[in-house]
Amino acid sequence: MFVQPISEICIEARIDCAHTVPMAPKRLTPSSFDHVQSRLAFSDRWLKNRTAADVGRDFRDTVTRGLIARVLPSSAVQFSIRYRVEGKQRRFVLGDYPALRLAQARVKASRTLLDVRDGRDPSRARKAARARPTDTVAALVADYLRRHAVPNKRTAAEDERALTVEVLPTWRDRSVRSLTRRDVRGLIEGVVDRGSPVMANRLLAVIRKMLNFAVDHDWIDANPAARLKKPTREHSRERVLTDEEIRRVWRLLSNLPTTADRPAPGRSSKRRKRSDDPLCPVSAPLAAMLKVRLLTAQRGGEVARMRWADVDLDAGWWTIPGADTKNGEPHRVPLTADVVDLIRHQEKDDRDADAFVFVGYGASVLDRAKKAPAVIARTLGIDFRGHDLRRTAATRMAATGVPREHIGRVLNHVEGGARATRVYDRHSYDGEKRAALDAWASSLSSVLENKPRRGAAVVPIRRSS
Repeated sequence: MFVQPISEICIEARIDCAHTVPMAPKRLTPSSFDHVQSRLAFSDRWLKNRTAADVGRDFRDTVTRGLIARVLPSSAVQFSIRYRVEGKQRRFVLGDYPALRLAQARVKASRTLLDVRDGRDPSRARKAARARPTDTVAALVADYLRRHAVPNKRTAAEDERALTVEVLPTWRDRSVRSLTRRDVRGLIEGVVDRGSPVMANRLLAVIRKMLNFAVDHDWIDANPAARLKKPTREHSRERVLTDEEIRRVWRLLSNLPTTADRPAPGRSSKRRKRSDDPLCPVSAPLAAMLKVRLLTAQRGGEVARMRWADVDLDAGWWTIPGADTKNGEPHRVPLTADVVDLIRHQEKDDRDADAFVFVGYGASVLDRAKKAPAVIARTLGIDFRGHDLRRTAATRMAATGVPREHIGRVLNHVEGGARATRVYDRHSYDGEKRAALDAWASSLSSVLENKPRRGAAVVPIRRSS
């Protein structure tokens, strides 16, 4: 079928034949041009100079195929595209000029038409987005992290990871008010079924805390996670490293690779690998940090966050700020000679007083420290976790005869009594803490030298001045 272009039609043409009927020529009126589509290259100058005569007309851009500009009765210029879906033609409005700049309109038109060619309907997607509830779980997660977790919790990063990985993939667009106890239980049981029962306990605690926040800030009226029991009963780990395991861990942390051990790409190592003498799988600052954990019996996060401003190497003291301790109270830790030596080896000429002591690749080793024990366990083939260092130190202190109360002071465990008394009594156990850690340092030295273990011997208490 031949279609003749409109430009070739002569309105006044007459065909001479027996059936010719004389017709008066048809005159075109201004209204005939209301929806005539003109093609030109859009420019800011042209868009700004539209007149009332252009109202209702569609103009097509010759630079970006498919982009249409229509002049509205308000004299505003509206960008749009036309497309066909399921046999019906639709118009999709992109935005008004100049709020939507010409360059932005061209990019938006190209992307939208690409979605149409991929089978997506932009108009239907826009309607679905408008119908989506605003009180979504995703919005609550963002509000909880911003207003509560980040300002108030040292574990904010862990909360964010748990909510992002476990909660949002399932509940992202759900209305918070639609959540039920069955929903929460189903999510938690799914984590248990995949073999992560302890993680399920942690996730339930985070969800319950977030929904308590939702109640306090009028997102919901009641917490659907309230009174839900932990799916798994946890047992306190009692693992204490043996003498041989202590020696193996310490030797591994001391066996740092050299250039010969890790040559440049394309070159072979000059050192023969030995299964009984593996190289340290973590960086030197991280290895030093783990040694300090064992010597001081402090928590991993506290050691990783140690700053130069918090240590007095000449006096042999490390003051952990309350913001970094589990109980929120400042904690003074005596530094033995071995610890001071490990810290001094981390010094740099251009260090800042507020900088971290243990730095790897330009930042604190805190993030890498979480995975280091698992790497060490695989390398040595033993059951090993980071907290085993603290538990081993405390147990060995007790074995040397250090009283349980003094060990608790070293570990910064919360003791009973009035808060005011604890504040004024903050420095009264400095001598006992130093004696306990000196006894542990001496015991550790004997273990590393593989000397026979002696009977309990408490280092005499040196009262701090």
